[in-house]
Amino acid sequence: MTAAWEQVCRVEELVPGRPVGKVVGDSGQDRDRVCVVLTGEGEHVAMLDRCPHRDIALSGGIVKDGTLVCPGHFWRFDLLTGERTDLPDGGATLYPTRVVDGWVEAMVPPPEPRRSMREWLLAEARGRSNAMESANPANPEIGETVDVHGIRTNYQDVGTGAPVVLIHGSGPGVSAWANWRLTLPSLSERFRVLAPDILGFGYTERPDGTTYNLDTWTNHLVGFLDALGLERVSLVGNSFGGALALSLTTRFPQRVDRLVLMGSVGVPFDLTPGLDAVWGFEPSLPNMRALLDIFAHDRTLVDDDLARLRLEAATRPGVQEAYRAMFPAPRQASVDAMTIDADLIRAIEQPTLLVHGRDDQVIPLANSLRLHKLIDNSQLHVFGRCGHWVQIEHAEAFNRMVSNFLELPH
Repeated sequence: MTAAWEQVCRVEELVPGRPVGKVVGDSGQDRDRVCVVLTGEGEHVAMLDRCPHRDIALSGGIVKDGTLVCPGHFWRFDLLTGERTDLPDGGATLYPTRVVDGWVEAMVPPPEPRRSMREWLLAEARGRSNAMESANPANPEIGETVDVHGIRTNYQDVGTGAPVVLIHGSGPGVSAWANWRLTLPSLSERFRVLAPDILGFGYTERPDGTTYNLDTWTNHLVGFLDALGLERVSLVGNSFGGALALSLTTRFPQRVDRLVLMGSVGVPFDLTPGLDAVWGFEPSLPNMRALLDIFAHDRTLVDDDLARLRLEAATRPGVQEAYRAMFPAPRQASVDAMTIDADLIRAIEQPTLLVHGRDDQVIPLANSLRLHKLIDNSQLHVFGRCGHWVQIEHAEAFNRMVSNFLELPH
């Protein structure tokens, strides 16, 4: 498939100095988002809309002296070249334009071919940079090991800079690497990124007799920070991991710099059929395939090969036994047990980014709307055509958004 002319906007929509932004496709990829500017010389300039905040798009920017300025970040794009004058190594791709029958058209590249989730996973395992080399090359889920209160804890540790801790969700067979495999290499370009297997999950030890609850998991997470000498970190929590991030932030606010919550638990909600299926998982290939279909809005991303890989992870010795002990029926009680008091959430002062898939069947979008209302210093981004796997279904946009958020001044 080659580049094609796409109608972006009517000629009459454009006036000098007032950009117009449009979505020109339905692939869900960045190429769908185009910004068009009418210059003072009467020429049309079209570019890939690079701003990660869909609610503060470049199309709402300011044009002055041949430069487009993003209102959210004050990025500056030269309209002749697309280069960012504030960051010479960055820029936005310019597209050829023409006017046909009153429409401004741009020659937009074709969507990137979709790959199955299994292909993504294997490509990430093969193509890791030196910073992502695993302590066990045969199994990238196994990283470094640290003693946390006598428990051998498996974790990923990549990159340099300000520390960011990624907290995974609670799907069967999950590990930090499986959850964050597309996030770790991206964020590690700017930060030191640490992703532990929380007690009971992945390749962290599971001592007999462990009581799995919010207190246990929070104490394990704090112990992990202490064991590595991390006094203050930013947290990125996914689903179940969002509740842990909220718990740590409300109990130890001095340890948290910034907070990112994606499809987060932590506020009251009625148990969804999707979450009931996740927490009540009984090992079989059809059941695992059904779960993957629940997690992803785009069903082409999942296949039986991926289901077999995740089933193998979920049925390693001791894994399913621990998992059954975590979320017993009636599972509404587990939702309630992971709820943080609203007054404690309301007291959060850390800058907070909330992210949610509009089509999430596991954790309702209402959770993030509620958190946005409770946390005064928060912003919310909702991804359309996206399920519970924002970090996978919209990996590039998610990574860019989180990275930029973590670097914004307080």
